[in-house]
Amino acid sequence: MAASLAAEAVPRTARDCNSEAMTDHDDVVRASFSRQVGLFSGPDSPFVRRAGGTVVERLEPLGSDIVALDVACGAGHAAEVVAPEVRLVMGIDLTVALLELGAARLAAANVRNVVLQEGNAEALPFVADSFDLVYCLAALHHIGDPVRAVEEMTRVCRPGGRVVLSDLITPSADVRDTFDGLHRRLDPSHGHACLEAELVDLLPEGHELTYGATASTRMPISIAYTEQSDTEAVEAALRAELAGGPPTGLEPSEADDGTLLVAFWTSTVHATWPAT
Repeated sequence: MAASLAAEAVPRTARDCNSEAMTDHDDVVRASFSRQVGLFSGPDSPFVRRAGGTVVERLEPLGSDIVALDVACGAGHAAEVVAPEVRLVMGIDLTVALLELGAARLAAANVRNVVLQEGNAEALPFVADSFDLVYCLAALHHIGDPVRAVEEMTRVCRPGGRVVLSDLITPSADVRDTFDGLHRRLDPSHGHACLEAELVDLLPEGHELTYGATASTRMPISIAYTEQSDTEAVEAALRAELAGGPPTGLEPSEADDGTLLVAFWTSTVHATWPAT
């Protein structure tokens, strides 16, 4: 068992980690999520609810000998849920403020086998074949070059290990531009959502697909609002669709109390490469 405590994971300053790999989009992501710290804080955070039982289910099988890497880990909510099931979870993220929040929360909960580090998904700061399980949950659409990120995830995964991608997808190519545009209105760090088949296509050649599933969840659109969101534009587009206007890909409906509900589609794939 690694001796490091979550609270001892001291992130480096913004440009110190993998600085040569940083891009303008990375700056947008870091700035956006630095302003969303409140959304990740406290027991009512949507990330607490999201990290409930579904995280372990999406990553199974797990085991006490597994060393895992959580790519774009945010404040470590998923890592915290995975930690009791594995030997060690290393979490990396661009946003120092989220890592500090997660480290404090994990230390308070006496979670001793999660280590958090500032890092760039497109240039992971680890040698090849370091992890048994490498996963990225609900974050690929924030990464500027997801192809490069998945290549890096594969590089640091041991032969015979698993890479797990689970991300927001756009329901059809016909609505892709509108879908991505609306998500940028919600959060300027949104980059590009894949189609279901494109998520699999991100995996390098030679992989064996061992699991795939797609599901949707309906929830109030307001759960995604932050101080950066252009709520008027988002709600106008959703209400226009309800009135017969162009589709947004969010499949809106209106509850009896007027709350706007939308569908978020998520696809999960597991891949492995033969042990040599």
